Amino acid sequence: MRAAMSGQKIPLIHRLLSSLKIFYAHRARTFGSIESVIDFHKQLSEIIKTHVKVDVKKAKILDLGCGQTATQTALFKSDGADITGIDMEVPTYQMNLKTFIRVIKTNGAERAIKSLLRHFLFDRRFFLDLSLKYGKTIPLDQLDIRLMSATGLSFPDNCFDFVYSAWVFEHIDNISAAIREINRVLKPTGIAWIGVHLFPSLSGGHHLDWIWPDKSPSSKVPAWDHLLDNKYPVNTYLNRLRLEQYREIFHGHMDVVDEKLTYEGDRFLTKETEKILQDKGYAREDLLTRDVIFLCRKKDKDIYEGRPHKATSPN
Repeated sequence: MRAAMSGQKIPLIHRLLSSLKIFYAHRARTFGSIESVIDFHKQLSEIIKTHVKVDVKKAKILDLGCGQTATQTALFKSDGADITGIDMEVPTYQMNLKTFIRVIKTNGAERAIKSLLRHFLFDRRFFLDLSLKYGKTIPLDQLDIRLMSATGLSFPDNCFDFVYSAWVFEHIDNISAAIREINRVLKPTGIAWIGVHLFPSLSGGHHLDWIWPDKSPSSKVPAWDHLLDNKYPVNTYLNRLRLEQYREIFHGHMDVVDEKLTYEGDRFLTKETEKILQDKGYAREDLLTRDVIFLCRKKDKDIYEGRPHKATSPN
C-alpha cells in the first residue's frame, strides 16, 4: 500500500497552492461537516445492527484507512465498541513534539507541517464541537490506532464482526491483496463495507477544484483534466482502476451482497470529451460514476486461489 504522499513529482508552487486550497477547504469544512460525519456514523452503526445483528458495544470493528484524525474510530470508541483503526500515516488527533517527530520520520516533513497546522487550526475545535453535537465524550486518549498496510494485516483469521473503509481503496496499489486480507480477518457472520471513489469520475482526480462538481464546478481546471492533459496533477497516489475492474476483484475474493453507485457530472460531459475518453478506453459509466460501495461477506473459497490479480487500466 503506497503512502498517500507518494506519486508523481509536483512543482513546489503547485504544492503550496494546493495547501492553501486545503486550508480554505478545512475552514469551510468542505471535507465534511460535523452533521455529515455523525450521519455517516449512524449509517455504519445501522449496518452492524442489520447485517451482523449484534449490539455495537459488542462488535469487534476494523477501520481500514482511518486517517490521521480517525474520526469514525473515535465515535465508535465513544459508543463503547472494540475498534481498531489502521493507516499508513501517523495519527495526529493528539499532537505533541513526539508525534510531530514521528510524522517527520514516517511520512515526511511536508506532511508533518501540514498536520501540525491542521491540528491547531482546525482539529482541536472540530473534536470539541463533535463531542457536543454527538452528546458523548470523544476518548482520543483511548484509541487503538496502528500503522499498518491494508495488504498485510497483522490480525488473526476470523476476528472482526465489521470491517469498513471509506474512500481509501483508490489509494491502494494492490487491491486484490487488500481484499484477500479483509476476507481473511472477517468473521463468517461479519460484514464489510467498502466505499471507493472511482478514478475516471469527474472528481476522481482528487483535485480540490472538482471535489463537488455538481455543487461547485471549477472555472479553471478543465473537466476530466486528470484523464486528458493532466495539467493540474495532485500530490497523491491513485491506482486508476475502473468500476468493472473493482467489480471483478471484489467478486473474485469476497461474496458481494450489495452494490450502490452514486453519479455526478453528466452536464459537463460534452460529446467531444466523451469521444476522446472513449478512445482512451473509458465507458460513459466510468466517467459519470463517482462512488461505488460494496457490501461484502466472507467467501470460503477465493476463485483466484491466492494468485495475484493484475487489473490493467486504460492509458
